[in-house]
This record gives sequence, structure tokens and C-alpha cells, in this order.
Amino acid sequence: MPVRKSKNVAINKRREQVADLYLQGKTQMEISEVVGVGQPTVSSDLKRIQAQWRESSVRDFDLARELELRKIDRIEREAWAAWERSKKPSQSATTSDDPNQRRTRRQVKNQNGDPRFLEQVNKCIASRRALLGLDAPIRTEIETDGFSSLERRDRIVTVIAAIRDRQGTQVLGAGLGDLESRLLCADREPGTLEAGPPPQLP
Repeated sequence: MPVRKSKNVAINKRREQVADLYLQGKTQMEISEVVGVGQPTVSSDLKRIQAQWRESSVRDFDLARELELRKIDRIEREAWAAWERSKKPSQSATTSDDPNQRRTRRQVKNQNGDPRFLEQVNKCIASRRALLGLDAPIRTEIETDGFSSLERRDRIVTVIAAIRDRQGTQVLGAGLGDLESRLLCADREPGTLEAGPPPQLP
């Protein structure tokens, strides 16, 4: 056996042992003592092992999902075929044995189709949508960074007041004062701000 191949086999065996000890809850130092390598080597082995586990779980999940989708497709095809058959007219024949002549009477009965097959199709569609995550709830609310609308409004007013103080002009103050008034009175009847010292920046 070539040296390189022999080395790879030894590394793989060691990693199997490292993985087994890791699953038993052993620390890296304990594993290094049992396996006979340094702790950095154990750490490196564990990184490689965990990466392989992740790849394997993703691959296995995708394969399992694909397999389940194929099963659902097969059931749905059968349900559709059965639905089409259930819509075809049913035929029956009765024969009467008369000594003089033999009579055969044929009856044809139209059918509307068995709705149970459509229910099965609907179940297949629901299962497929669930497996693909198509019915996951969609978040429609706007992200607010954890602040309520009142807190956001107060912060805006605080910033506007600080800007007005820095500018120190009547024109800017008048314009921003009107904006402050509208922001503060947005949830009730329009009103005016009370006079007082401006709030400080947070």
C-alpha cells in the first residue's frame, strides 16, 4: 500500500475515533489523550468532521425531500387518472334466458365523478406546498428596530429640536416647530406645543 494512501486511512480512522469520543461528550483535551495526538489536531479534526456532517445533512435532507415530492407526484397522477375513470359512464348488462330466445339488456348510466379523488389531489397539492415551504407566513409589518411608534416620534422630535437649537434661526425654527406640532399631534386633534426648554440629544 502506498505511503500516502496508508496515511489517509490512518487519518480517517483517527477521525472516526475522534467523532465517536466527541459524541460521548468528551472534551478536546480528553480526546487528545485517548487518541494520542495534540489538542490542535483534535480541534482541526472536529472542524472537518462537523463540516462533513453539515454537508451530509443538507444532502440527505435534499434527497429525502426530492423522494417525498416524487411520491406525492405519483399519488396525484393516480388520483387524477381515477377521477377521469370515475366520470366515464358505467355499463351493465342483464341476460334473460327465455326458452324461445335469449335476450340481453344493456344499461348505461352517466356519472359525475367521485369527488373523493379530487380531495386526494387537493391533499397532494397541500403536502407539496408544505414540503416546499410555499405556505410559510409572510411578515408584512415594518421592522422598527424594537422601538414603538411613540418612541420613534419622540426621537425624531428630539433630533429636530437639537437641529433648531444649533441653527439658532427663526426661519428654521418656525418651519421645524410646525413639523414638531404635526408629529406630536398625529394621533389626536391638531394642537400646539407648550413652551419649554428643548430636550437634549440622547
